[in-house]
Amino acid sequence: MRRILRPIISIALISSAVTNAVAQDPNFHIYLCIGQSNMEGNAPVEPQDRTDVPERFKVMSTVDYTNPLREKGQWYTAVPPLVRENTGLTPMDYFGRTMVDNLPEEVTVGVVPVAIGGCKIEHLDKDFDPATLASEAGWFQSFMANYDNRPYARLIECARKAQTQGVIKGILLHQGESNTNDQQWPSKVKKVYDDILNDLGLNAADVPLLAGEVVTTGEGGVCGSMNSIIDALPQTIPTAHVISAGGLPQKGDGLHFTAHAYRVLGCRYAVAMLATMGINDPNVEYSEDEPFVPDPDPSDGDFSFDLNTFNPSIWETGTFNASDSTFVAGQYGFGGWQYNKPIDLSGYKYIVAVLAEPESNGVEFKVFDTPSYWEVPYAAKFNGGTLIVAELDGMMKNLEFGIQALDTSRIYRVGFWAYGGKPIRIKHVYATNSDPYSLALTLMQDEAAGQAVFDLTGRKVATSDRKQSLAQGIYISAGRKIAVGR
Repeated sequence: MRRILRPIISIALISSAVTNAVAQDPNFHIYLCIGQSNMEGNAPVEPQDRTDVPERFKVMSTVDYTNPLREKGQWYTAVPPLVRENTGLTPMDYFGRTMVDNLPEEVTVGVVPVAIGGCKIEHLDKDFDPATLASEAGWFQSFMANYDNRPYARLIECARKAQTQGVIKGILLHQGESNTNDQQWPSKVKKVYDDILNDLGLNAADVPLLAGEVVTTGEGGVCGSMNSIIDALPQTIPTAHVISAGGLPQKGDGLHFTAHAYRVLGCRYAVAMLATMGINDPNVEYSEDEPFVPDPDPSDGDFSFDLNTFNPSIWETGTFNASDSTFVAGQYGFGGWQYNKPIDLSGYKYIVAVLAEPESNGVEFKVFDTPSYWEVPYAAKFNGGTLIVAELDGMMKNLEFGIQALDTSRIYRVGFWAYGGKPIRIKHVYATNSDPYSLALTLMQDEAAGQAVFDLTGRKVATSDRKQSLAQGIYISAGRKIAVGR
């Protein structure tokens, strides 16, 4: 009997190996991506981030989505958000784009993300005990519940499925804020890294670890001191590479990067990974220079919110000067437009809010689909800027125990929340089907010709940059800003 069984077992093993070899595509490069909120994504996804995402850049959903509809364990073109519904832009977005730009056309890049806002490195450990979550805040419990309270197990589950289709080439990590000044952090990361390698049958030499710095102290990062510990990681993990966050702006909370910074950080991850492949002078499409921010105006067919009907006292008593459109909110106040009968904005793609000058009062733009002011709205922070472009299709509100789509066919209230007491100069609020960021792309193409001059609304004002023909102001020409009379 033994003489018969052995060849049968051998044939079965050979058959299994052949099946796996056929199923696994060596040109499908897979990266596991783990961390906390900066890997999860904490800046708004802007229309430009959903444009021209390469088909060769994929994401495996590690949770079920309802909007967009995605199923756990399945691959999709990596249109953000990549981690969960209502998460934001992440380093993964421009990591993947830059990787496929620099690899042969037959290569596809896929990311497998497991990231939880507020988590410590201990929460990503194989031996994390879910029973300890009983003492955590409710919002954190709800985040962990997306992974059945065992994020490591979910990562391995999805990674094993990914391995049947491609080859794991690296691990991206962005975590550390919740472990600030923890001198044991490198050894804790090493355990997570070693467990992943062991559980997936990987070799460290073939699967480097790329770890990103947190917002630096120089950029106002409240956890910037953690970077000295992150920078020392290669002393504990020889195959680790640290990705600098130097010069990358944060969104105003001292913890999270701006959308621009996430794009740059993602490119830096890609440059480091490509260097391990011997590609030392890669093509990087996204510039580290601060991007041009359009100053759009409404056009015919747009729905404009009339500043003459602005109510400064929807919550707390505020003031509004119609002559220069200056709103001063009461303490923690809200002003804008309120409707007893809701208005329908579902026929528009975007809602745009433009300030006449940068704000410094914690201003948030809010859209409510419920008659009560105390219900949760869509909310976006200006973070010291002047422009918010929000996509109405798929607009979400972040409830305490989950995410819910905003009903844009029933809008009861639109306006501005602020700490109060400081002037906020409002320029426009309107709904439109035109992407304001397309203006920036058009200008970039025209600027490449090195001739035309545009004002900051995108209006062409001259065919050359001879300053004597221009009124005082700031203009765009040949890829640069020019100042006249200043």
